Amino acid sequence: MSRSKQILAAFLLLGCCRVSFAQQLEAPASASIDSMVEITVVGDAPVRSFISALLPEAAEGSYGDYVYAKPGKLKLRMPSEPGEYELRLLGPERPYPTLSKRPIRLLIPEASLQAPEQAPIGTAVKIDWRGPSGSGEYITLVPVDTPEGNYEQYQYTRGAGSGSLTLTTPSEPGSYELRFLSGNAYKTLARRRIEVGDIEASLELPASAAAGSTIEISWKGPGNPRDYITIVAPEAAPRDYQQYVYTKRSPVKLPVPEQAGTYEVRYLTADSSRILVRKAIEVGAVTASVESPASVEAGSEIKVAWKGPNNELDYIAVTEVGKPKSYLSYTYTKRGSPLGLAAPREAGQYEVHYLTGRDDVSLASRPLHVTPAAAVGTLRVLAANGETAGSSGPAVALILDASGSMLQKLDGTRRIDLARAALNRLVSEGLADSTRVSLRVFGHRKPDACDTELLQPLAALDRAQLSAAINAIQAKNLAKTPIADSLAAVAGDLAGVEGPAVVVLVTDGEETCDGDPEAAIRGLQAQGFDLVLNIVGFAVDEYALEQQFQAWAELGAGAYYSAKDGDALARGVLQSVRRPYLVSQAGKRVAAGFVGGEAVELKAGRYQLAIGGTTRDVEIIADQETSVRP
Repeated sequence: MSRSKQILAAFLLLGCCRVSFAQQLEAPASASIDSMVEITVVGDAPVRSFISALLPEAAEGSYGDYVYAKPGKLKLRMPSEPGEYELRLLGPERPYPTLSKRPIRLLIPEASLQAPEQAPIGTAVKIDWRGPSGSGEYITLVPVDTPEGNYEQYQYTRGAGSGSLTLTTPSEPGSYELRFLSGNAYKTLARRRIEVGDIEASLELPASAAAGSTIEISWKGPGNPRDYITIVAPEAAPRDYQQYVYTKRSPVKLPVPEQAGTYEVRYLTADSSRILVRKAIEVGAVTASVESPASVEAGSEIKVAWKGPNNELDYIAVTEVGKPKSYLSYTYTKRGSPLGLAAPREAGQYEVHYLTGRDDVSLASRPLHVTPAAAVGTLRVLAANGETAGSSGPAVALILDASGSMLQKLDGTRRIDLARAALNRLVSEGLADSTRVSLRVFGHRKPDACDTELLQPLAALDRAQLSAAINAIQAKNLAKTPIADSLAAVAGDLAGVEGPAVVVLVTDGEETCDGDPEAAIRGLQAQGFDLVLNIVGFAVDEYALEQQFQAWAELGAGAYYSAKDGDALARGVLQSVRRPYLVSQAGKRVAAGFVGGEAVELKAGRYQLAIGGTTRDVEIIADQETSVRP
């Protein structure tokens, strides 16, 4: 090859450009095995050239872990075996010629572990360590015969060469070993043996219980996080469970099965299928009875008297014949006896059942004949001329339920998402510009708590700001429902308001914080507030709870709206800021609605329509709509 061709080939090999190649690699003279080492390339290196750590006798062009050569400090993980190595800067094209090299010695780092020589199962053990950190090193606890490089529970070593951490001993007693492992190759840098001993465990519970009841259990055991007690059939596999409760405290309460038979209560550890202790219990059968009218009119209220175990979540339901698990209307037995149910709207043969709360076992039933309803018409109360959606008052206090139940899905969408959409629609198109608005939320901050917060103080309507606050609301799992506390707090939310105001409560469940919403409503009235309370129940299907919401709204001079899906919720929230009206007959409330809202269905006849402080008579004609304008 001529000299000119040799020059051209060299030019092409080195990147077809003018480059000042690196002549030196800067790095420490020694480092720990399996650690990350900082390297600096002095000078310019060809694009996509790279650095690798190799044994000196490694063939030219070979490489292991590598990092591309770029300006600044680079980090490269070292091999996992000690010895003499060299860092090589390799060219970007095969056969990857060595452009520069630098020797480096890799050492096994000094490391040590200090911990108790023995500990009971399920115990948090403090471990003091010295050694490397920052390259993914960690400490694990494994059986002594565990193959090298394997691990179970672990904690990273974080700190400047020393520190402390905790690991929990396993649930199986035996000989174990703490190992200090390097972060990539899992090389053992230090080890310490620890003997794990068994711990006393016991269960104290009744020898027998009624089906579906709740028993109290006292226990002894490690009480580790997520250890649990369950009740199962004696032949159940170790990991099988039915009703269970975590061992956070002793005693605990545990529901027993709703089917009679012999069962076994077990204490299990969270990190294994080990049963620490088991105890037998006999579950006895229970009986119930229901008394209800033999025949009722379609759509009317049924009064049912019952006798039974009244276990948690037991309920009385109206169902189709032979389908006790598919209720048409229900009320929990905890509401008392007798209790109310809604008769089906279609005439025909049905059944009334006493059903258990978990497995829907029918303990008693009675046939029910539903006759056709009397002819009905509808009543629509129109808005007055010039009346806008927000004209029911210059101030609106919104209260939103963001408790744990709002995380449930309805037609594939979380309830809280549907509620936010409904409130945003209200903000964008349902409030007058002159409205002052506050926003209170409960259940959005703390699990297992009765927490309520004024998220947006009363202020002139700022649609963008209010929507931003609504969009930031997230329901909190296991959060409770402090309806009474939230209503009582309205006194502060509306402080200084003179004249009428509307309180809108959007909720999907009952009070769960031992509050008294009725007392809270009366308290607001006693303080002189001129307000109406409108309640929008979302996905509420228990008959008695809807009746309770209606009573609270009526007490607050407002109306209740039942929203079974997202579209109905949006419509209900839009109407809820308008003036409510009540319809009564012979002194008994029979319906409620909103001025300018949806029509309500009524049997043909004469009624009294109350709007604010005025009352007028209206006549409903079968199969016709009667329109009234205030």
